[in-house]
Amino acid sequence: MACPNESIDPPVYNKDYGDGLYILTENGVNFYDLSKDTLKEDIFTTVNSSSLINPSSMNTYGNKIYLVTANTFYSVDPETFYSEFSVGGFTNAQQSEYAKFNRFYVTDKGESEIKVIDVNLRDISAHIKTGESVNPTGIVVNWGRSFVINSGSDDITDYDSTLVAVDLKDGVIPLNDFVGNVIIGKNPSSVFNDGNIVVLCRGIYDETNPANNEESSYHRIGSGSLNVLSSSTLSNVYNADNLCANSSISKFYFTTSDGVYQINTSGGLNPSQVIPMVSDVLLTNVEQYNPTDTTTSYTNMLYLNDALNNPNTLYKYNESLSLFVDTIQLNADIIDLLIY
Repeated sequence: MACPNESIDPPVYNKDYGDGLYILTENGVNFYDLSKDTLKEDIFTTVNSSSLINPSSMNTYGNKIYLVTANTFYSVDPETFYSEFSVGGFTNAQQSEYAKFNRFYVTDKGESEIKVIDVNLRDISAHIKTGESVNPTGIVVNWGRSFVINSGSDDITDYDSTLVAVDLKDGVIPLNDFVGNVIIGKNPSSVFNDGNIVVLCRGIYDETNPANNEESSYHRIGSGSLNVLSSSTLSNVYNADNLCANSSISKFYFTTSDGVYQINTSGGLNPSQVIPMVSDVLLTNVEQYNPTDTTTSYTNMLYLNDALNNPNTLYKYNESLSLFVDTIQLNADIIDLLIY
């Protein structure tokens, strides 16, 4: 008689992670448990026995976290941080966004295009050019349309000023149709979806010759019409980046050449400095704190690093108290932040 087929149980991974703060550094992903104030370093390598090479960004959709490196897109389980699948074929990938119909759009500035990942096929299914010899980076999705910024190069004479729109669908028919581009300010750096599309532009920032500098700018674009609804130069603000908002989207925050600034979204665009620390990452999160020994309250916390002096240290700033309340020391320079 033939022997029965031997069954092999799949590996079981511990559910050590989940809700918390994820910190992407040059060495990998770190998990900070906000409720326990504990840090676990390089969790991707710990779980998957392989390292992330040249990581770029993190994103979340549904119950997954998605990691982008220069050459690879990963889907991971947040509770175990096991990599369920990965897709290669990128030259210099930057950011990803869910694009309906089980697809992700990934910007690849090495090839001046968006690469479309089919989650079911676990492969690249389409390519969308965002221009010739351009550098697509940030991306957002608004209903049935995706918006990508072409961010210019490191050479101050080779700037860009375009926001690219791509239709995702026609009713229930999936599309990857280039709609057009919108001319905005010099060197778009961050894009945000608040119903309309908000774009922050660096302007020109030359550390070696400040005489070349041009102020940053802020632009609001209609997601349907692609009309520029408003444009404003940010007076005395340079090298603006890392646009994010508080939970009610009543304030925008962003990094600049001399610190973190805020603007009120409902009033005039009068930027004011919040923190005089130069940072190259920024994240907002509403958290509980203790104003006194016997009371609790909630406030907006800002997470940032000190790009000039301690790029591998994450600082936590309580906006209500106007104080730094915590620091998290990492093993490498910080690249991106994510709350799951």
